[in-house]
Amino acid sequence: MGMMDLHKQIADLEAEIEALSEAATQCRKSMIVAKVAVGAGILLLVGLLFGLFGSAPIVLVIGIASTLAGAGFYGSGRSTLEQISANARACEDRRDRIIDELNLQTVQGP
Repeated sequence: MGMMDLHKQIADLEAEIEALSEAATQCRKSMIVAKVAVGAGILLLVGLLFGLFGSAPIVLVIGIASTLAGAGFYGSGRSTLEQISANARACEDRRDRIIDELNLQTVQGP
């Protein structure tokens, strides 16, 4: 395999690692939104329990829906984040192996 092929593979892996890093950031952001939805749903349910909203059935439905949807989205985001992290580690490992194949030498200063 030629030196240029190895450099291209390294560059491609670096681009993939960067894309995975951006996807992981998006997952983390969506997980935060999901936590907020769960918190809001719980607050609505607690408020309903203490009579802050009277006996409005819509508040009960929104509270339950928000809590369940938020929990589902959080779990999905967490699973996706774990997959993205595993893919990023695999790309980093491949990149490191390719770099090792280059047999780079350390240059000593004067």
